[in-house]
Parts: sequence; C-alpha cells; structure tokens
Amino acid sequence: MLRKLGKSNQVAIPKEIVSGLRLKKDDYLDIYIENNKIILEPKVLVPKDQAYFFTEEWQIDERNAEKDIREGRVTKIK
Repeated sequence: MLRKLGKSNQVAIPKEIVSGLRLKKDDYLDIYIENNKIILEPKVLVPKDQAYFFTEEWQIDERNAEKDIREGRVTKIK
C-alpha cells in the first residue's frame, strides 16, 4: 500500500490495518527504524507503579507459577 508523506510529515494508516489491529483514536504507536524500514508498533501505557508486572523477569516467574499450579505443585496455607 503506497502512501504519500503529507503535511507535517503525517501518513494515513489504511482503514483495514487500523481495524485489523483494533487501533483506536489516541492509541499510542512506538515508531522506530529496523533494517532501513520504519516500524510502527502499537503500545499500551501502564502506570509507573505497575510497570514491574511487564518486565521479562516478572513474566517468566508468572509463567513458571502458572505451570506449577497446572501440574499440582502447590501448597495450601491455612
């Protein structure tokens, strides 16, 4: 899909891409260059006090805990 760079360096994202990614007005997009291409990646902002939950280390621990629960490696505390 060919697009023309417009006024104020704006580019319109095609409707089918917007709907396919469920983007809405005022959503955030991270914009960066990778292999000489412009990449637009949808992002969600989280409050600073909850950012720890989205770290790779925390997510690994969450996956491990879920696996332990599924496989019955839990102890009930009374």
